[in-house]
Amino acid sequence: MAKITLYGTPNSRASRVLWALNELGLDYENVPWDFRKGETSTPEYLAMNPMPTLPTLKDGDVVVHESCAINLHLARTHPGGNLPKLTDKQMCEATQWSFWAMWNIERHGTEILMHRMMLPEAQRDPKAVERAIAALQRPLKAIDGVLAKQKYLLGDTFTIADLNMAAISGSLVRFNVDLSSFPHFKTWLETCRARPAQLAAAELQAAAAKAA
Repeated sequence: MAKITLYGTPNSRASRVLWALNELGLDYENVPWDFRKGETSTPEYLAMNPMPTLPTLKDGDVVVHESCAINLHLARTHPGGNLPKLTDKQMCEATQWSFWAMWNIERHGTEILMHRMMLPEAQRDPKAVERAIAALQRPLKAIDGVLAKQKYLLGDTFTIADLNMAAISGSLVRFNVDLSSFPHFKTWLETCRARPAQLAAAELQAAAAKAA
């Protein structure tokens, strides 16, 4: 078994970690456990992650869950490949952007997901989708302003900060959210999502979705 083991079907937030693992060029094993099959509620899984969520990563004696936290851990402890080693200051900034993306982007993207795909048809509310898209306008304008001044979140180089933000923001593309008012953000997101490591993770995600 590889030193690093990622638990979680690629058709979940584990895809974000697969992207990071690919960028870092790390040797890993992916155990494609699926919450829809009850596999995250088994005693074995709960012993690693008491919250039955995906993904969970075992890196030697270290166990981490929550996708962005896993990626920050990997970037800090296994720098290399296509992700540079960050200074302490840069790692703080990467953590800041990851939290920012989860609160300002992901929660609204999740609302769109629920009311366009996940909820039973009778429970879906188009107004909830409209509210979520409206709520995205302010944070998208803010991040567009940052990216108007520099190519990536921490400057001129792609880092784990960009990976986490782009992985979260990918749902906006998936749900055809209009990004034309945020050209710098749109270009940055397209650039990040075109990276070979992301495309490889996306292929695994699509295959898992098809097999589900």
